[in-house]
Amino acid sequence: MNLGITKLFKKAQPQENFLSLTITPDKVLATIWAFEGDNVKFLGFGQRPFQNADNLIHQAAIAIDTAGQKAKLDVTKTVYGLSQYWFEDGKLTDKTLKSLKNLSDDLELDPQAYISLAAAINHLLKIEESITPQALLLGLFSQPHNDSMFCEVHLIENNKVVATEISRLESSIERIRELIARLKQKDKDLPARLIVYGSNEELIQKLDKVDWQGLFVQEPKIDVLDNEEMSRSVAYAQAQDLLGREPTQESAIQETPTAAKTPKITSEFGFVKDEDILLAKKSEESDHKISTSEKLKPPEEPEEKNYAVDISDQNVITPEPSAPDLKEEIVNIGWLPRLLGVFKPSPKLIIAFIIFLFLVIAGAYFAAQAQTTAEVLIKVNAESVEKDFKVNINTEIIGQEIKGQSVSSQRAVATGTKKIGEYAKGDITILNWTKDPKTFSSGVVVITKSGVKFSLDSDVEVASRSASTPGQAKASVHALQFGTSSNITAGNDFTFQQFDELLYSAQNDANFTGGDERQITVVSEEDIANLEKSLTDLLIGKAKNNLKEKVQGFKLHDHAQLVKIIKKEFDKKLAEEASLINLNMEVEVSAIVYSQDDLKKYLAALASKEAPTKVVRPEDIEIIDENAQITSSRSQNSLTLSGKFRARLVPKFEDAQLKDKIAGKSVKDARSIIRSLPDVADVQVKFFPNLPLVDSIPQNKSNIKFKIE
Repeated sequence: MNLGITKLFKKAQPQENFLSLTITPDKVLATIWAFEGDNVKFLGFGQRPFQNADNLIHQAAIAIDTAGQKAKLDVTKTVYGLSQYWFEDGKLTDKTLKSLKNLSDDLELDPQAYISLAAAINHLLKIEESITPQALLLGLFSQPHNDSMFCEVHLIENNKVVATEISRLESSIERIRELIARLKQKDKDLPARLIVYGSNEELIQKLDKVDWQGLFVQEPKIDVLDNEEMSRSVAYAQAQDLLGREPTQESAIQETPTAAKTPKITSEFGFVKDEDILLAKKSEESDHKISTSEKLKPPEEPEEKNYAVDISDQNVITPEPSAPDLKEEIVNIGWLPRLLGVFKPSPKLIIAFIIFLFLVIAGAYFAAQAQTTAEVLIKVNAESVEKDFKVNINTEIIGQEIKGQSVSSQRAVATGTKKIGEYAKGDITILNWTKDPKTFSSGVVVITKSGVKFSLDSDVEVASRSASTPGQAKASVHALQFGTSSNITAGNDFTFQQFDELLYSAQNDANFTGGDERQITVVSEEDIANLEKSLTDLLIGKAKNNLKEKVQGFKLHDHAQLVKIIKKEFDKKLAEEASLINLNMEVEVSAIVYSQDDLKKYLAALASKEAPTKVVRPEDIEIIDENAQITSSRSQNSLTLSGKFRARLVPKFEDAQLKDKIAGKSVKDARSIIRSLPDVADVQVKFFPNLPLVDSIPQNKSNIKFKIE
């Protein structure tokens, strides 16, 4: 008998305490448990939501810590329970394997095996109900990391999962019915029991109101598993494997761990031995080696809390001693008296040294002047104005068109109905009461007294009457409407729809047969419309996301995007008999994007034209209101922007003339010159680098930078 557990390593010896870690598309569940004889005792439980694979490790650590604090112990021996979300074609995906390896390495877990969540729930039902489960499992999950949903349905029979269907599209009652319908086999009814689990509470609550007619022989019993029961199911599967037989249940979570008996291990459970899918197998000897550095480590300070997984602190970065200030290095010349005390210099030597020192200081000063840049911050009194604008992208501002595509298919259940059937047939005897022969053409209609109409199958010629005996001729007819109402009995009288009944009549000597009627399911207009709208909305959303991924540093207006249906193919026609209808569709969303900086440059130039003595810089433009409208033509698409902006008008300075006036001046003189200009409120000067020998504006005008604020 195969439990559904797949080994990650060779079968480990049973430990006193164990960890079952269950991972769904959006939550991680941790249960710590132990044996007490054949009894499974649950010691601690923790759960945490996660947003993506990077966040999984952190949230798993918290969930394990929560379970560990309740159980008051640590544990590393782990079995993973995985939702079908992490599988592909019945195997773990490469991405899943990588995530499990990183999780095991970072949290120092010792992974023993993995099991699908569906197989684990099968064990839970068998152990807690003491019967072989026959049920449908329905997992409904949210996926906040990709704004979508995940749904999985499993059929459990004969103590195993026999069939599975999944959907990565938006979950709905219709999609659930569709997945369950795929599991239904011909001439075999589905189990009338539905076990529901997962995080999509809104959809789970709707299941009680679903009409299951057509899927189950009787209304199914619906049971909901909570997250703790899901996690326990993995523990039961792990326990059964270690014992070699079914464990007994113990549902109460204990506050303190109890010493457990060592369970007996057998190898009857279908493990794939020696298959190392997370880590390279280490030898038994290396498991017991301790590095010299580990032996020499000083004991760590005790933590305030006990954790199920040891999570080391972040590396503490000890700040290096700060480098001595450059100004202090230059000013500190206490070495000079000591240097002079070593020698007994002559007056000429002292003069030469002083001249040398002067030249060094002068050279340093001019070198500092050449290397220093002065940033002159001019604070001005700005005038604020508001203006309307309208601009066409690609005409006045360069833009570019980008496109996003999405292709997919979707199925829906046909709900239309239509009556079809067979037409009754029979023979009649036509009577001609006139003195002249009469020919009746094919298609001529005869009617019974009850109003049932029949049509001649072929042309019929009837002789004239002889004395009081009418001319007679046999003719085959068929009913104009299908159904059993046309199966009339013998002895009915007929009249012709377009002739006088005194001149021509008919009667049948035998029963009419063959009329039949039945109702079938067909594709309705509503089915087509709903399916088209559902898939269109889904693909438009995906195409827009694809579009946004291509936008780098450009402005994109969500409401100024063109949607184009590239392909739309239904596999069934309107009123065609079908149980399911499939739609293949491809959608393209296009938009024109542009640089916001380019727009501000354009608006700054526009505002500057109306104020010759002022200047408007792009950084002084604030867009208050902005509307976008995209139009399409045969040649190209175009985007028109309109709205309102606020601009701050600052005085216009002639940089070259102002640099001539302040170059080489002291800071005080330079500030005085600039402050004499109109609308200047204040002036500040900063030097880069800030050297002690530099206290005036550089002579080199290229080293003078103005900043208006």
